[in-house]
Amino acid sequence: MSFTKRKAIILTAFVALAGVLGTWFDREGDPAPQSILHHEEGIDLSEPYGPKIPSQHRIERIEGQLETNSTLQEVLLKHGFTPQEIHQLILDTKKIHDLNNVKSGHRFVIERFGSGRFRSFRYVIDDESSLLVNHLNGQYSASILRRDLRTVVSLFSSGIEGSLWNTLIDRGESGLLTMNIFELMQWDIAFTAVQPYDSIKVIFEKKYDGDEFIKYGDIHALVFNHEGKDFYAFRFLDPISGKLKYYDYNGKNVKKAFLKIPLKADYRISSGFSYSRLHPVTKRRRPHYGVDYAAPQGTPVLASASGKVIFAGRKGGNGNLVKIRHANGYTTYYLHLSKILVRKGQYVDQGHRIGRVGATGIATGPHLDYRIQTRGGKFINPRKFVALPTDKGVDPEYMEDFIAVRDAFLQHLDAIPDALPEELDAPAVAG
Repeated sequence: MSFTKRKAIILTAFVALAGVLGTWFDREGDPAPQSILHHEEGIDLSEPYGPKIPSQHRIERIEGQLETNSTLQEVLLKHGFTPQEIHQLILDTKKIHDLNNVKSGHRFVIERFGSGRFRSFRYVIDDESSLLVNHLNGQYSASILRRDLRTVVSLFSSGIEGSLWNTLIDRGESGLLTMNIFELMQWDIAFTAVQPYDSIKVIFEKKYDGDEFIKYGDIHALVFNHEGKDFYAFRFLDPISGKLKYYDYNGKNVKKAFLKIPLKADYRISSGFSYSRLHPVTKRRRPHYGVDYAAPQGTPVLASASGKVIFAGRKGGNGNLVKIRHANGYTTYYLHLSKILVRKGQYVDQGHRIGRVGATGIATGPHLDYRIQTRGGKFINPRKFVALPTDKGVDPEYMEDFIAVRDAFLQHLDAIPDALPEELDAPAVAG
């Protein structure tokens, strides 16, 4: 074969190979030359698809959440609002929702046009509602947007393993359900003293947005077996007040004059009430007129009952001390606080934060020494103290109605298996 013919064959092969490779690269997603697209589609790829939006109509969206101790005024000033605009916005929307009382951690969304003109403001009030503010005809207009949540009545039954908190988490629920149970039973049960053979059954609500779990709703009924005794809470609509309240088996209000413990969690009892205890620091035997709860430094301490603060300050080996006198003549003591949050002469409600757990005075570590003293000056064991209800029970006129509701709940509680199979429960929500 002559050199000229061989050269022609090789050149033809290279051209064919180039065509194949070009086709293969196009299939893999490499764009064809722009000039071809210009010709075939009439589109200039140097500009984004779609019509141009004038800058004054473009929307700037700012999302965030309110930080601790911040105000809405501070947030809006930071994002370009004038003090006059903020004042007018709060004034115009106050009848719908008071924006002077926003809460830290709640989310907000601000929308402005590219020109800087206000478009809308949205503040998330809670899991089910948001405030939406628009600007129309020189005035701010507000409305409440509500999510349509689906409510599912769920069941829970379990023996207590270690603590109520751990038991619920291990079974796929979140700590929020623990707190809801605590809110109902805090007057009757010292959760620090929960025993391994204690158990609980609960009928409660879960709320969903589609298939997404949003939050827990009301507890309908529960029975907590503690140290061999059943403690009940039944939801019942009080016909007199028109409010949903919780009552025990006999129709007495579950809310008592004193909390069982002045803490809002499951903390270990490190030392009990005793008339002769070997002191861990002095190594001498002496009475210990309270119950010690070992809790992390800074844990909030609550007033166990409403009353007047009669002492708030340093008191020798007791460290930082708060004393509260109550209307029924009892006095409660809160010792070794790291910080005092009330002052002498102040009136506090039950559950009010009065201090934080610490190790001031004579103490081996952070804990709360909680004491109760009678009108006559005698100290009594807080764990054995039985407080009377603060609110009256079911009115006798409506006792038959309550018993009918109670017995229906009892049938449902009795029907819940002692160890509820996971497939019968609602979808897990713990993260």
